[in-house]
Amino acid sequence: MFYLCSIGSNIDPHIHVSRALAELLANVGPLRLSSVIRTKPVGMHSCHDFLNCLLVVESPLDAASLKQYFVALEVAHGRDRSDPLCKVHDRPLDIDILASNRSGDFASAEVDSYLAELLTELYGHGEVHDPKVVLQVTLPAPSGKLKPGKGLLTRQVGLGPLVLGKSSESGQRAPAIYLDAGPRHITVPHQ
Repeated sequence: MFYLCSIGSNIDPHIHVSRALAELLANVGPLRLSSVIRTKPVGMHSCHDFLNCLLVVESPLDAASLKQYFVALEVAHGRDRSDPLCKVHDRPLDIDILASNRSGDFASAEVDSYLAELLTELYGHGEVHDPKVVLQVTLPAPSGKLKPGKGLLTRQVGLGPLVLGKSSESGQRAPAIYLDAGPRHITVPHQ
C-alpha cells in the first residue's frame, strides 16, 4: 500500500525533520519527498514557524500499524502524545497519514491549504511559493541501518521534489565520506 504523509515540526524543526526523514528512509524504505517549506502555525497560537513537507512511502503495513510507528517516532523525538491538547501545542515532530491507495498516485488527494502547493509540485503540476528550506538528511548504510560515525553519506533535500533511497540508475554507489579524517580534511575511499 502507498501512503501520502505529511511531516511538520516547530521545535528545532531542522533537526527533527532531518532526523525523521533519515529514520523513515532507514526503517520504511524509499521516500518520494516534496520540497520542505516554512509556514506559520495553523489552528494554534505560537510564535514558532513550522517546517512542513509531504512524502509518499510504500509499506506492507496497514494504516493503523504505520500510524502507530509514526506515533512512536514522534514520542522518541520528544512529543507528549498523552496531552489531550497536543494538537494545539508546539511540537518537535508530527507525522500524519493523509491518504492511501495501491497506485501511489495522490495528485488529486485533498490536503490542507498550506500543503496544496507541495502536492501539486510533487506531481509536476505547479510551483511552491512559500519559502523553501534546505535540510541535510543522513542516508542509511547499504545495510539499511543508520550508523553514526561510519562513513556517513548525506543528501541535501528541500528545494524540490526528489526520491530518497533509490539506487542510482547506473548501479554505482556514491562513495562514503569519512568525517573523522582530521581537521580540514575528509577521506573519500576509492571503490
